[in-house]
Amino acid sequence: MCPTVWGRVVSRVFSLIGPAILATILSLITGNPGWIVTIGIYLIMGVTLDILFYPSIIKWQPPWLTFVLALGEFVILFALIKVLDPGLPPFGDPQRLIGGDDWQPVLLYWVAWVMATATRIAIFPLVSLTRIEDGGEFRRVGWSIRPEYRPLPILAAVSAQAASTRLVREFSSAHEIPGEAKRALSDAHTRPDLAGSPPEPIG
Repeated sequence: MCPTVWGRVVSRVFSLIGPAILATILSLITGNPGWIVTIGIYLIMGVTLDILFYPSIIKWQPPWLTFVLALGEFVILFALIKVLDPGLPPFGDPQRLIGGDDWQPVLLYWVAWVMATATRIAIFPLVSLTRIEDGGEFRRVGWSIRPEYRPLPILAAVSAQAASTRLVREFSSAHEIPGEAKRALSDAHTRPDLAGSPPEPIG
C-alpha cells in the first residue's frame, strides 16, 4: 500500500473512534481522565507523524512495516505520557521512569492499536472497496474521466455514392438476388440428344 498524506490522516482519525469510546468508558468508570487524554495525545502525535514525518521517509508501506511503526509510536507516546502526566496518580506516574501503574497506558495503547488495525482490515473495506487503491482515502466511486471527455471509437463511414460501386458491394454483406437462376454447379448434366427419351430398363 502507498497511502497519501490525507489517506494516513483519515485512516488514523477513523480507526481511533473505537479506542476513544473505550477510553471514555474507562475514564467514567475509574474517574481518571488519563485514559481518554492518552488517546487524545495518541491521535495528535499520530497525525503529526502522518503529516510531517512519514511521507518523507516512507514511499511504500508493506504489511510488516505497520508493526515496526507501532513500536516506534509506542516509545514516543510513553515518553509523552511521562512528560505530560495526563492522568491522575497512579496513571503513568511521572515520578518513576518505569513501573508502578505504567501497565495502564501500556495496555491502553496496545489494545487501541489492535482495535485500530482490526478496524482498518475489517471495517474500512465495507465503507470503501477501493480504499487501498485510493491511497487510504475514502472517495466516491465514479468516473475517473467524465463521460463527455472519454474518447470515442472511430467508425468507418462510406458515402452513398461510394457505396453504390460494384467493388464495395462485392465486399459487403448485402448481395442482390439475380433476376434469373443460374445453372447449378453439379456434375450431372442432361444430354441434349436424350432430353425426351424414357429411361432404359436395367437388365
